[in-house]
Amino acid sequence: MQKITGNIPFVEPPEWAVLERSLIDLMNEAVLPVMKKYVREDGSVLWPTSEPFSSIDGLDDAYESFFNWPVFYLLGGGDHILELSHKTFDGITAQFSKYDSGHGHPMVVKEYEQGYDWMHQGEGYVFFYNLCMADPGNQKNCERARRFAGFYLNEDPDITNYDYEKKILLSPHLGSMGPAYRNWEEGKRGYPYSFWKVYPLPFLDIDGIDTVEDLQKPGMEEKMAQAMADRMARGDVAVNLASTSLVMNAYMFGGEAKQKYRSWILEYVDAWIQRTKDNDGILPDNVGHSGKVGELMGGRWYGGNYGWTWPHGWGTLGDAVTCAAENALALTGDRVYLDLPRSQIDLLMSQGELKGETWHIPECYNDHGWFQFGPMRVDWMAHIWLASMSEADRDRIKKLRNNETENYKSVQSYYTKHNAGNDAAWIHYLEGNYKEYPVEILRHNHAQVYQCIDFMRQDQQDPSTYGDWYLQVRNPISIEGLLQLTMGAPLFLYNGGLLQARLRYFDVDRRRPGLPKDVGALVESMSDDTIVVQLANLSTIEKREVILQAGAFGEHIFKKAKGQRRRKLSEEEVGITGSDPRRYLDGVSEQIENFVVDIDDKVFSVDIEPGCFIRLELGMDRFSGDPSYNFPWD
Repeated sequence: MQKITGNIPFVEPPEWAVLERSLIDLMNEAVLPVMKKYVREDGSVLWPTSEPFSSIDGLDDAYESFFNWPVFYLLGGGDHILELSHKTFDGITAQFSKYDSGHGHPMVVKEYEQGYDWMHQGEGYVFFYNLCMADPGNQKNCERARRFAGFYLNEDPDITNYDYEKKILLSPHLGSMGPAYRNWEEGKRGYPYSFWKVYPLPFLDIDGIDTVEDLQKPGMEEKMAQAMADRMARGDVAVNLASTSLVMNAYMFGGEAKQKYRSWILEYVDAWIQRTKDNDGILPDNVGHSGKVGELMGGRWYGGNYGWTWPHGWGTLGDAVTCAAENALALTGDRVYLDLPRSQIDLLMSQGELKGETWHIPECYNDHGWFQFGPMRVDWMAHIWLASMSEADRDRIKKLRNNETENYKSVQSYYTKHNAGNDAAWIHYLEGNYKEYPVEILRHNHAQVYQCIDFMRQDQQDPSTYGDWYLQVRNPISIEGLLQLTMGAPLFLYNGGLLQARLRYFDVDRRRPGLPKDVGALVESMSDDTIVVQLANLSTIEKREVILQAGAFGEHIFKKAKGQRRRKLSEEEVGITGSDPRRYLDGVSEQIENFVVDIDDKVFSVDIEPGCFIRLELGMDRFSGDPSYNFPWD
């Protein structure tokens, strides 16, 4: 492995590096109140006792409460973060294995979701993916990853989830017990207005139901529920594309089974791409058991569960489609897969309208056409652009950004489960237009943690009144800034995405993932074939060695490293000191020389001397490596 030395001293430590290390220290402590107040000794969590939260819904919400803890560990969080992540995942899995689903069997069967949609499974299982990535040597999770993927490849002799001939998954609700048609039969009891009134109607052709308010009429809730059971229970839906991440997760562990996971992912994604082409470039959201689009929807390409019409439209589809494209791209290196989500965003943009200086884009489609207009979230296009690095994709981001709030010019506080939403501002920084961003996002992340700690300290809520979201808002881990600044990574897509990053770090001395103690990293800029990053060692006495990896999964290759270093000093030069830091740095500047190093590997290491930094321009050949969870020393 190639080794480079960083030995240029600083007098004043970079503020961004100080804030990164401070945030890591803060969050290392912030998890302790969560464990003490809301988590039992066996890793199970306090949970609402009312029926809605212990039927078919709720597992994802419990997992979501810890979804980013393993990523914090692989950024440099303490060893206890990994231990607690394993503890809570195992504890929640066992806990929900004891809750009845409402069908005479548990919510969790064979350690996996018994059968639910991939909007919810995607939300929940990002915790598992991140845990596998952080600790691929854990044999229990390696076995789980392969067994979970096997549920979708029909490897469990008790169930069949996939039709290899038609290239479809058999239901919107799937899991370890096969297609969960039973969930829809239960739904015939009603489609309660009180719960669904905030969403559009799933169908507009039901006699007597023209508006959501009509559901309040006698018998109408049941009538809509029956229509949903008849039309939605069977066949494939586009949001099932998020299941590719579950299979990709198994692929990352390597071994002889890799090829079958690769083949399944590409076969399934390619089938949806073909359906999109056959539907005049519009992604259909439903396919019947015959393989025909619109089979149960009267020929409509829309109307499937978590599809274009109900309940969230592109807000859910966008995550599923984009993470499927990212998985296929990582396996093949073929960026044509980005056209799948990109084409749909272009479609929505073509239907948008300019209000003031901001484009308002529709998210949903029904019999009346496109509806539910508003500014589009940037995260989907951010993921596409960071994969393509094309100017055309950057132009799309500029067109989509919110010019009314100018949220790309300043850090914004969003109420989201994932404590994120600043992709536009980060990209503005990468272009050289928002130099204050690193410091401001890190200060914002500090504030988020402190606010959460105060909330938990003051929390007197009766656990019997908890909702399924209660623990999510008590999660003190906020990693958006650290991911962006250190790894050149956006937050993974919340509904089922794997982490996408240009860089990853490993601590040589502790032989584990993450930045070593005292080390900060700052990605300054990125292009298709280069990335510029600074590394700083805040320790005054200890050298730190860090391994840099090209990509979250070693899917890229480093070509060359360009930088500067301090040359070996003469006896006279060693004596340059003085009370004026400027004079000292002036002397140091005369001792700097340029260097270029050939790497041609997915990893290299950097020795950073105490109180020193290094700035590297790294040439990269992207998507040319085989993605894997393996550590550099494996």
